[in-house]
Parts: sequence; C-alpha cells; structure tokens
Amino acid sequence: MFHLTITTDFAAAHSLRDYPGDCANMHGHNWLLEISVASEVLNESGMVIDFRTIKSITKTVVNRLDHKYINDVVPFDKLNPTAENLAKYLFDEIDLLITDENINMSKVVVWETPRACAIYTK
Repeated sequence: MFHLTITTDFAAAHSLRDYPGDCANMHGHNWLLEISVASEVLNESGMVIDFRTIKSITKTVVNRLDHKYINDVVPFDKLNPTAENLAKYLFDEIDLLITDENINMSKVVVWETPRACAIYTK
C-alpha cells in the first residue's frame, strides 16, 4: 500500500458545547492538518495522486472553516466542534471530492495545539 500525506493549516474559533471548562468559551486555534490518502496502485506518472490535486481538494474543504466561527458552519451548528468531529468531517468531505476509485482516504490528523491532536481513520 502506498500512502501520501500533506499538511495544511487554518485559523478558526470554536466553543465546545456542554464542556465543563474554559473551552466552553469561544476561543481560537491555528489548526494544523495532516491529510493522508492511500492506494495499492500508482498512476501512469508513478504517483498515488499529484500533491497539487490533493492540496486543492483539501483547500476546497478547509476554506469552509478558515477564519470562521466553526459553530456557525454546518454541520457544527448542531454537532459539537471537537477536534475529533473536525477530523471525521474533514475525512468524509475530502473523500467525497476524490474521484479516482483507486485512492482511499487513509487518515486525518487535526492538531489543536502543538501538543494535542485527534485522529480519524478507517
């Protein structure tokens, strides 16, 4: 299996619903993302996917969150905007935009801080 990972970042605020601490208040993060895809085969160029392509797909989804109050963005207007839920959301939304049937999402890592992350994988 071949794996390819890109990193990107965005800035956004959120507040955690029903949280018994400071994070219930609106606060922001400079979120760091690791987006990983996998394939058992390489394309005619010897790649899983062109880095530019997966970066562009990721940017399309990340732009929905960048410089926003995440609690106002669907589905987080109802779903608690935890790092865990963000990781699954990014995984699912990026996966929808990958059109090559040989490529599968592998993992999304969402870093809230340099010392704390959530991972979603299938």
